[in-house]
Amino acid sequence: MVVVDVLRVALESIRRHKLRSVLNLLGIIIAVTTIIAVVAVVQGLNEYAANLIGQLGPNTMIFAKFGIITSREAFLEAAKRKDFTVEDVEAVRRGVVEAKRVGGRVFGTHHVYAEGRRLADIIVLGAQPEIPWMVGIELDDGRLFTETEDAAARNVAVIGWDIKDELFPHVDPIGRTIKVGAVPFRVVGTMAKQGSSFGQSQDRFVMMPLAAYQKAFGKRRSVDIFVEAPDAASRQRVEDAVRQVLRARRHTPLGAGDPFGVVDARALQTLWRTLTGSAFALVILISSISLVVGGVAIANTMFASVVERTREIGIRKALGARGRDLRRQFLLEAVVLSSAGGLTGVLLGWCAALAVGAWSPFPVRVTAPLILAGLTVAALAGAMAGWLPANRASRLDPIVALREE
Repeated sequence: MVVVDVLRVALESIRRHKLRSVLNLLGIIIAVTTIIAVVAVVQGLNEYAANLIGQLGPNTMIFAKFGIITSREAFLEAAKRKDFTVEDVEAVRRGVVEAKRVGGRVFGTHHVYAEGRRLADIIVLGAQPEIPWMVGIELDDGRLFTETEDAAARNVAVIGWDIKDELFPHVDPIGRTIKVGAVPFRVVGTMAKQGSSFGQSQDRFVMMPLAAYQKAFGKRRSVDIFVEAPDAASRQRVEDAVRQVLRARRHTPLGAGDPFGVVDARALQTLWRTLTGSAFALVILISSISLVVGGVAIANTMFASVVERTREIGIRKALGARGRDLRRQFLLEAVVLSSAGGLTGVLLGWCAALAVGAWSPFPVRVTAPLILAGLTVAALAGAMAGWLPANRASRLDPIVALREE
């Protein structure tokens, strides 16, 4: 029997038993839909996260009291550490002469007022002048604050795009006054629009000199120390030098762990891959269960098909059909059945991924290799499920089969 005839018989079987076929293929459809949708979103998120993390710069490191926290125990341990201060930033600046830039930053949330309008819980950054250059923030209008203004703790500020749009929708904000909490600040610049990441706007912030922030809101927050190496070749030397300075200032014994955390692009990428890898492993587990259920259903369908067509098998064997021909026929029928479920799953998964991309900030990437992988998984599941029924059909005794009513 040629492949075209096998395909025709399989499709006729699906047509005759529509409800049974749909129910039997439901596991395959769910598995492939889940794989396509989730992997498409994960691929898009990986690309998106790489772009966001890349803004930090491959040679920029952040030395912070907490660093990257992945457990409750790590948080409790980090909470016991001593806060970083501006004096620590200056010690790093003096002690690590090879560093290209060194800067300190703190942040908190405050209400912001201007022109009779109020914005609640806005991110307020206190930063030294080097910070904007180290995190890739671009200026849209006006200017950044200067080292002189930071040293003198001048009440000047640069605002994000959303702050400008909501507080000053019809006027130029440069030179106007905003109140952060109860403290007035003069706007000297506005930042270029950055958009959203993971559903959160990156343009709802106010940035001011670190000294001005501490004068207005106190010095209770630990200062994050940003350090940029000149190039990739010197990055490790700079990091080691900063570690040495900070450990010496905290009198850390030799062999003890660092009393701080280090965050850089590589650490963020590793954390992101760990998180998405765990999610992907969960998806694979769920999909595997669905594939097993779908495979068992297809196997049951093929066993029923063998029983229903026992007399036909006997006639074909009596006319000279070989066992391998019958095995091939039933295997191909199982593969066609599962591939139909796989194709349906690919279409549903694609639609689900596009819906996620349209209704959320998460990007999606449905690629040809992903579609091929979904179809291949479905076909392999069908082949494995159809192997035993196909073997049973190929081994039927033609005389016994012809007696079957």
